[in-house]
Amino acid sequence: MDGDHREDGERMHEALVCVRLRVSTPGSRLLDFLRGEPCAVQAWWIAADLDAMVRFAAPSRTLLQRAVADLGRRAGADVVEVHSVLRPLDLPAGFTASRGV
Repeated sequence: MDGDHREDGERMHEALVCVRLRVSTPGSRLLDFLRGEPCAVQAWWIAADLDAMVRFAAPSRTLLQRAVADLGRRAGADVVEVHSVLRPLDLPAGFTASRGV
């Protein structure tokens, strides 16, 4: 996976992870885990068959895989799917602003 580059030129490995919490796991446990996880970049609660979408970024695949694995071990989540980010799409400047996002 190519991922983005940091300002210092180092390549970042990224993934979008679809998460479903175990029935007995409160959402606060996932939130606490993500707040303390340095690889967690963004996260959203999702109204679907899953509970959350999490974006992870790390300078190595090993760190990225560890963060994803820790979702189950430490956050009480079932990882539904992991999607590697290859590269951003080249959208025109102001693309999201023109759509009210």
